Amino acid sequence: MSRRFLAGAAVAGSLALAAATPAHATLYERFSFTFEDSVEEDVCGIDAQIDTVVRGVIVSRYLNDGLDQAFLGHATLKASDTFTNLANGESFRIEARVRDGDVTGRHVEGDIYEFTLTHAGMERVVDGDGDVVLRDSGVIRRTYLFDTLGDGMPGGELIEDLSLSVRGPHPLFALDEDEFCAMVHELIG
Repeated sequence: MSRRFLAGAAVAGSLALAAATPAHATLYERFSFTFEDSVEEDVCGIDAQIDTVVRGVIVSRYLNDGLDQAFLGHATLKASDTFTNLANGESFRIEARVRDGDVTGRHVEGDIYEFTLTHAGMERVVDGDGDVVLRDSGVIRRTYLFDTLGDGMPGGELIEDLSLSVRGPHPLFALDEDEFCAMVHELIG
């Protein structure tokens, strides 16, 4: 639950196999989306309402390798989760502006491709007074092998992570459940 928003943003980027590509690459799909949700649930022992808003643009292009089996694209996301304590009305937000995408892709063999994904941007926790209490920023770069399944459609199966590089401070991402709950109790408890 504590990674609810972060997971949503990552899934959106991963589903798109998003990335910056050369201008001559053939467009597969471009769409904008808005997702809004409001749920009540127990957050670290506090009855809370979580209001979620995610907006973004995803552009997918064929990898220009002549095989029409792999896709690159670009995803830009702006999102927030607002946590409100139902007993006292206190609230805080986790918000982000990120760009996700595969910056390179190369055919390895058969339906197997190697991609390098970057996740760049800012994620932060903002208290009820509007003060930033925790900020993540920087770039996470991941290289992995991916099976496109040979169907000419976006998606497929992750085979293996090859490398991971993290640059910049990422304290929100590194919080364990106990640290997240301590922060929640301090902000809205």
